[in-house]
Amino acid sequence: DSIMKKTLYTLLFIAAGMQLSAQTLFTVGEKPISVQEFLYVYGKNKDIGNQIDPKTPEEYLGLYMAFKQKVAEAEALGRDTLPAFLTEYNTYYRQLLKPYLTDKMVDEGIVKEAYARMGTDIRAAHIMLDLPENALPEDTAKVFKQIMAIRDRLHRGESFETIARQQSSDNYSAVNGGDLGYFNVFNMVYPFESACYKAEMGQLVGPVRTQYGYHLIKVLDKRPARYRMTAAHILILDTEERPNLDAAKKIQDLYQSLVDGEDFNTLVRKHSEDQSSLSRGGQLPAFGLNQMLPEFEDAAFALGADGDLSAPFQTKLGWHIVQRVSFEALPAFERMQGELTGKIRRDERSNASKQAFLARLQGDYQVQTDQAALNQVLKALEKGKSTDKMTKPVVTFESKRAGAGMITQQEFAARAVDAETRRRESLNERAENIKKVSPAQAYAVLQPMMEAALMAEAEFRLPTENASFRFLAQEYREGILVFDLTRERVWDAASQDSAQLANYFVSFQDQYQWNERFTGSVFTTSNEKVAKKASDQLRRGVPAEKVLRVFNSKDPLAMAAQDYNHLEAGAVNLNAKQSLFVTSGQSHEKVIGPIAYEGGFAVVYVSEAQAAGPKTLQECRGQVITDLQKALEDQWLDYLGHTYPADVDHSVWMNIQKEL
Repeated sequence: DSIMKKTLYTLLFIAAGMQLSAQTLFTVGEKPISVQEFLYVYGKNKDIGNQIDPKTPEEYLGLYMAFKQKVAEAEALGRDTLPAFLTEYNTYYRQLLKPYLTDKMVDEGIVKEAYARMGTDIRAAHIMLDLPENALPEDTAKVFKQIMAIRDRLHRGESFETIARQQSSDNYSAVNGGDLGYFNVFNMVYPFESACYKAEMGQLVGPVRTQYGYHLIKVLDKRPARYRMTAAHILILDTEERPNLDAAKKIQDLYQSLVDGEDFNTLVRKHSEDQSSLSRGGQLPAFGLNQMLPEFEDAAFALGADGDLSAPFQTKLGWHIVQRVSFEALPAFERMQGELTGKIRRDERSNASKQAFLARLQGDYQVQTDQAALNQVLKALEKGKSTDKMTKPVVTFESKRAGAGMITQQEFAARAVDAETRRRESLNERAENIKKVSPAQAYAVLQPMMEAALMAEAEFRLPTENASFRFLAQEYREGILVFDLTRERVWDAASQDSAQLANYFVSFQDQYQWNERFTGSVFTTSNEKVAKKASDQLRRGVPAEKVLRVFNSKDPLAMAAQDYNHLEAGAVNLNAKQSLFVTSGQSHEKVIGPIAYEGGFAVVYVSEAQAAGPKTLQECRGQVITDLQKALEDQWLDYLGHTYPADVDHSVWMNIQKEL
């Protein structure tokens, strides 16, 4: 009984919360703003700037009402219909859509999969037979048969390396028996990468189909990933073009010197012939997998601790000794998550979450295919007959858009003919007056047509079915409108209208005044006698520069001096020495001190004192612009308040304050 009561109370609470969210919190003119919208915006923005200028919920409500009044003005002026606005907003809108039109569970899984794979480097070899993505079915079947024949030969014991050299279409790896070397996540196309990471060492995998063709893959090695390394080196050049017969002996002598305790940096500066790294003690930019010559990478990553040295080794550049500076292991998932998400959105694997999302939409929108209608149009296309009188739907689905919810026979036929025309043009085949389309080529068009229709339906429904997206899109739309209008009415009006700026400055000249300002120096020393002598000489009129030069001629550290120009009394954020200078200057004496200061003594010399007085516009232009902008903003808000009055439902406001 108690469990049922608790469940009932929970349901009533949720229902009350939903009812409250749908209520109108305030209106601007005739436009209502719901509690749900305000809570979304408040929750998202309340902490922004909180450390500098915290706002109470009441203050934030006032700011949001003023923002909505600016939106109302922009819309009344038709700013939301201008081509420049529509172009900018639509660009943002397309970007905002992307994360909402994927399967988030699959997205998260793909990111975690990529991170897990980052921990392992794979070495693999392959045999590839190339095949265009848009190949005809008969060509695909032919190449598939060829790759299967090669697989049978491998299973019978023929050499993978020999067949790769003889028959692989990948000339780059074929010369190495198909060996691709080591790679990591994102280095290969996704289907190839997945096949390698899922395979066991030595296992023959495939055929695997990628955008390049069919592959047979052999995994040669797996090892912990070489993530990132910083190293320094000594290089003695010895190349094929410029051989150095003494290089091997010289590098061995340098290595022995290091073993005997010589400083690595010293030997770099004296002997290394890598000019680009000399100034950094031989240190190179951080590097990871396949970013250095293979011998160099192997030697560097073999070092076990920072400071360790490699034995001399040779590359095509010459002879090296490497010192490990630092090694960076793969960072934690939380640090890599954002970077991986960005890479995946640009990678083939992003299609996995899109396909999962589309599969869900097919169920949600109850997609149905009329096989009889489809077969009718496929036969007509195969024979080159007219489809003009075919009006049946091939595919239907639930739609909330008028006139949508189906793909007709005519639409499908027209798209199939167009796709066949473009395919033949890409293959440099004759493409005029195409009437016949093979069933396989025609059918291949239906899936992307259906996917495009479902995505269009999902986009249409998204703002009404997903409040988070709706408010986010609205936030961008209204933000662009208000930014542009505020820039025109306030920011540019204040900074670019020189006549208005000058008039405002003259009207409020009394607010732009200098306090007293002082120019001079503060001398500091740890020796009281030096301080007294310095103050005596300054009082006798000895120039400040000479006083400092004389006292520091024997001991450069005897006295220090800090010069100040036009330092204003009352200026904010003065440090201790500046405060001492200003306070001393206000005594209206030219020389003040010695004064006990920070464990020593200070002497203040004021060479010039400027009386308080008015600033010129040039001297305070930035502040005048800021003040004029504030005045224009206040005037504008006053106008908006009268033109688009805001009315708060105080009973609703009282109810939601508990949630803020």
